[in-house]
Amino acid sequence: MAETVSLERLHKEERILVTAHRGNSVAFPENTLLSMTEAVKAGADFIEFDLRSTSDHVPILLHDETLERTANVPGTPEEKSFAELKKINASWFRYQRRQSAPLETQIEIPSFEEILDALSDKAAMNIQMYVDDPTALKEACRLYKKYDMYDKGYMTIADEEVVEAVHAIDKDIAICLTPGWSERITEASQRRCAALGCRFFQPIRSTLTPELLQLSRELGLRANTFYADTETDFAGLYNMGVQGIMTNAPARLVEWLKLQK
Repeated sequence: MAETVSLERLHKEERILVTAHRGNSVAFPENTLLSMTEAVKAGADFIEFDLRSTSDHVPILLHDETLERTANVPGTPEEKSFAELKKINASWFRYQRRQSAPLETQIEIPSFEEILDALSDKAAMNIQMYVDDPTALKEACRLYKKYDMYDKGYMTIADEEVVEAVHAIDKDIAICLTPGWSERITEASQRRCAALGCRFFQPIRSTLTPELLQLSRELGLRANTFYADTETDFAGLYNMGVQGIMTNAPARLVEWLKLQK
């Protein structure tokens, strides 16, 4: 029987944790239910995805400010209703390459609730928040509570004002604070993460140092590092002693880690 999803348990694991960046996005259209499901099948501990909102305040999965790259449609999600977005094919992009035609006959942009309903008991969740609409933010927090995500997922937020807004709605929502890439690696930033009660920390591979990792351990922060997709980069992070790796290629990383035992 598979272990129950638990941030507390994962925080204590001695092994390297695998976070699937936008799902299994090296092989499937990013931020889709298909990509997330395939990441879970590959053995990812976390699925990572981005939340934005529609004109009718539905939190949906999308990284970019616009729909153009992944859905070949002009405009922003905030300009369209959820029903309108459901008619769009979101399979025009896969792993660093725009396609000349959709990869699938129809791949929908999923709602946050659809992801929670399908996968909240199958993998932990790293929920990147790009929701500016206060009503949609309240809805995202409501869904987090509805699916009892307190020990199953955290909201990754760059702006402390948004952290304050989230905690004004629900003080128990788990947070990962991610200020700018350079600011994120400072001692002050890590200590602020710890003070906010963060358990997970998201450093950038290019700025990672052994000293930063040591401090994060001392503060009780688990470093899930962004990001690595090749065996060479996996090895570099492995040898540095990271506790987690974010990757677009979760199946590749899972198999590579098995060989290191």
